Amino acid sequence: MDALHARYAQSLASKHAALLDAWRAFDAAKDDASARKLHGLVHRLAGSAPTYGYASLGLLARKADHAFAHAGCDLAAHLREPIEALLDDLARQAQRAGAGH
Repeated sequence: MDALHARYAQSLASKHAALLDAWRAFDAAKDDASARKLHGLVHRLAGSAPTYGYASLGLLARKADHAFAHAGCDLAAHLREPIEALLDDLARQAQRAGAGH
């Protein structure tokens, strides 16, 4: 189990990069395809992060996931704050994991 946790920790930087790319793509295009990709990444993170001991990431991802369901017409505006908070925490956690903490 420790190996799985370590592997997940090592994947945080790539998860951050993928989420950042998806967010930028959605923010630029604001289309259904980019929204679906972003939502998929957020949804998976909401489920996996708490399983591997990253409760704050899970909570922030769930808030972003919730925004997808309740945003109404201006999805980008409703997502900005939760996605940026998620990206910030994900970057911090990736840095800590990379430093061996």
